[in-house]
Amino acid sequence: MKRFFLFILICVGNFQFADAQLLWKITASGMDKPSYLLGTHYLVPMVYLDSVKGLANAFNECDAVVSEVIANNIDASTLLRKVAFIQGGQTLKDLISEEDYPLADKALKSELKIGLKELSKMYPTFILRLYEIELFKKLTGIYDDAQTDSYFQLAALQKDKKIIALETVEQQVQLSLDQNDLQSRANQLTKALLNRDSLSNELIKIGKLYKGGNINDFALLAKIRTQADVALNGISTIEMRNSEWLKKLPDYIKAQSCFITVNIEHLAGENGLINGLKQAGYKVKAVE
Repeated sequence: MKRFFLFILICVGNFQFADAQLLWKITASGMDKPSYLLGTHYLVPMVYLDSVKGLANAFNECDAVVSEVIANNIDASTLLRKVAFIQGGQTLKDLISEEDYPLADKALKSELKIGLKELSKMYPTFILRLYEIELFKKLTGIYDDAQTDSYFQLAALQKDKKIIALETVEQQVQLSLDQNDLQSRANQLTKALLNRDSLSNELIKIGKLYKGGNINDFALLAKIRTQADVALNGISTIEMRNSEWLKKLPDYIKAQSCFITVNIEHLAGENGLINGLKQAGYKVKAVE
């Protein structure tokens, strides 16, 4: 459970990454050293990154690691334990229809060995993410639990590099845990549990797109997966976060060379970080 909460904060075989576009070099006139932008994903274990060209040199070259949130944070984990559950008297049984509940419960137990009753007060998005991770492991045969964001932060600590968070845990929680959107999140969980084959195909596609570093197709897939956010807020959480991060990144890059790790969904597209940095005057080029 502790490992699960650490994973939320960051919230198959040995592949070769020919022509991958996971790692990007950021330069500009007046910069003494380049910074780098790495696309990660919550499903992706560290073994995925073994063959990314220039990754180790890029990391060692930089003075600071910039991540979405600081994962190795006791206070953050404590906060998450307080907010990761459904508020008030409702449970998942109130949010899932009587017809769907036993089917969803059986599907969850098949992967997690634990059912809806035991997780009845947990926020649906957390359960869905955990379910996706376990299903992805089964589909790929890779059971490495080392996550990319937390790995680079731990490596930064060992090398006395500065660690910078793009947002606070409170900010990420507000975006991910909207109690007013509880029914919609429960519906998403139910749909995933009752459509294992469809979700499996989607997860396999995510793995293939990541393997190929295909950030443009990843952006299209992310747009589909965040349609519920757009319908509720008029804008996806990815775009909202990108807009805020692009206000901060220039100052971080100016102060020191940065190794920036964010979910790959944030990289591409008109409102992605790569295009945003280019519009801000930086040259952003894939490391080949």
